[in-house]
Amino acid sequence: MNQRVALRPTPAPATAMNSGHDPRVLGTIALPGVAVALWQRITDPAWQAWLDALPPDRLPRLRQTLRPQDAATALRHACDAAALADCDHRTALIDQIAELAQHAALSLGALMVTLRVEVTDGQSCPKWHLDAVRARLLCTLRGAGTQFGPVSGPAQVDRIQQMPTGTAALFRGRTWGVQPTGILHRSPPAIPGQTRLLVVVDSVEEAASC
Repeated sequence: MNQRVALRPTPAPATAMNSGHDPRVLGTIALPGVAVALWQRITDPAWQAWLDALPPDRLPRLRQTLRPQDAATALRHACDAAALADCDHRTALIDQIAELAQHAALSLGALMVTLRVEVTDGQSCPKWHLDAVRARLLCTLRGAGTQFGPVSGPAQVDRIQQMPTGTAALFRGRTWGVQPTGILHRSPPAIPGQTRLLVVVDSVEEAASC
């Protein structure tokens, strides 16, 4: 006796983008159909000018798995290792990155995160891709922001958009769940003489490279 198996239709890819000035917008990544949630952060122009003027070897570098509440301590050590002089602007840098880690953890329901602070002068992830995680927070504090757009073909997008410097975004990744993600992203093309400072946050159980 043959039995018919009912096949569930494949859900349409998530392509919606939510954005706002309140960090709670990051939590909307869990809503049906949302592929990316952008927090439009506002930074102090004087602080941004200070950060942009720093020599690249004075920028902190970090890759560490930690509790979100321990991020500030780890960042202070990273700044010390880079010989970044203590000042109000340095404190603001530490506070901003720690805040990003805390909001990512809250939005993803993570008790621990892997926090990466990367200094690059090239195009570290040039191909359009999904990260091998459930979701990932990206925020470029210095230099050109991450590019993203809806899928138009294998590893291709159309209507390319670019995150403003300072904007934070949670992107759904390949392991989000049953609904596929229809927005890819990549590092921006390298600009000669420009150094980027990129913050990446993953929940610890799914930390992975791009």
